[in-house]
Amino acid sequence: MRNPENQNMPLWAKRIDEYGPRRWHREREYRNRRAEFVSSIVFNLIALVILYKIPDWHLGFITGKYGAVMYILIFSSMVQVGGNLLMLILDFRFIRYLSGLFMEAAAFVAQISLYYIYPLDFSGYGGLNWIDVVLPWILIIGMIISAVKFVSNIWKLIFRS
Repeated sequence: MRNPENQNMPLWAKRIDEYGPRRWHREREYRNRRAEFVSSIVFNLIALVILYKIPDWHLGFITGKYGAVMYILIFSSMVQVGGNLLMLILDFRFIRYLSGLFMEAAAFVAQISLYYIYPLDFSGYGGLNWIDVVLPWILIIGMIISAVKFVSNIWKLIFRS
């Protein structure tokens, strides 16, 4: 039976209930999440090695302020490794959102410390002065994204657990 208000409605609008929240909020399968956790652990372990070795390399664009930021970056990478390892072992929704909170908070602290201390100086390299302008903006965008993900994890922790 046709309703008069539905006569001019397009077909996709009539079938909109088939594409509702049931499909939008479906979580990925565990094997896909597991691969993501393992790759993040490997990437952060490599980042830890690089962060420890940077002072030994005597790179020209790294200033003396790097020592102040290095331990914050190392702590952030260790939190990322620990959180992903915990999610790999215990794949519960509550654990994922709670560890996501800690990982995003650590990432935010690392980015804000990089922004304020900024241990890089590309002014001695001819064509690379633009990096000193662009990189702080990238850090600001990263801080905004981390803050939004932090609030999103709080929301998910409260309402989806």
